[in-house]
Amino acid sequence: MRGHTRCLIIVSNMASSIYSRALQRASELMGGRDELAKFLGVPATDVQKWISGGARPPQSIFLRVVDYIIDETSPPENGDGGEAPARNDCAPAERPY
Repeated sequence: MRGHTRCLIIVSNMASSIYSRALQRASELMGGRDELAKFLGVPATDVQKWISGGARPPQSIFLRVVDYIIDETSPPENGDGGEAPARNDCAPAERPY
């Protein structure tokens, strides 16, 4: 049974790392954790807790972060300077906070 517990811990740490890495990247793209907190409509202490791995963000928050990262880092789909590509949107429209 010990081997199963070890696997669960590794998977849990990897998942936490994915959340914290995405939040950290969004924070860098936005210019700081306070800006990310404002964008998400949550207290800055929550953002700090999520980035440090002390807690996981709600799924809707995480999806908004992923959408933002994709939107900010994806190259334009058309090189002619025309209309920008449609915004990626995986997250629900409502805000839980």
